[in-house]
Amino acid sequence: MEMDVCSGGTKVEMLILGSIRNWIILSCLLSAVPVLATARDSVAAMDSATVQDSAAVQDSAATQDTIPRPIGYTNDFEHLFTPGQIDTLDNLLHEYQRRTTIEIAVLTADSSLTMSGNFDFFTLKTMSAWRIGKKESDNGILISISRSFRKIRIQNGSGIEKVLPNADTKKIIDESFIPFFKKGQYYEGVLNGLKTLMQRLE
Repeated sequence: MEMDVCSGGTKVEMLILGSIRNWIILSCLLSAVPVLATARDSVAAMDSATVQDSAAVQDSAATQDTIPRPIGYTNDFEHLFTPGQIDTLDNLLHEYQRRTTIEIAVLTADSSLTMSGNFDFFTLKTMSAWRIGKKESDNGILISISRSFRKIRIQNGSGIEKVLPNADTKKIIDESFIPFFKKGQYYEGVLNGLKTLMQRLE
């Protein structure tokens, strides 16, 4: 009998212990839910912060352009030309403006002014800031060149676009500027390209 009682008592204890163990496990799991949720919230917050930081970096990059003050018709901030070459280009552009009222400016730029990915927008902003062309006719042209970025952009005012569509401007770049640039002859390329532009607009 004692044995049976003892045996019965052991089964009861095992059941009780098993129930206690299951309750402890269940309690641990339940208490872990808010912890896991908090962890997920933290990760989500970190991801959101990372996205916001990334967007902030992109916005910052877009505002890192430095619009320089214009020096003259030829603004050689990348030092591609000699002083004599700059004088020749300036005289050519000054005489052309006097004869036609069309204002053309040349700008060379490197990473001290902008970044490669911002180059086109930088050119547009610079043209606007420098107010190239007559206000009433918007007949300005900015030729922006970067040897560092291997890029060139010709930004035309709306008055120029009426007589020189973008397709024609691209053709002039491809045929009159680029062949010289590929040889490292930047002055020759700009001079040849300018003369082609001027002939096309007259």
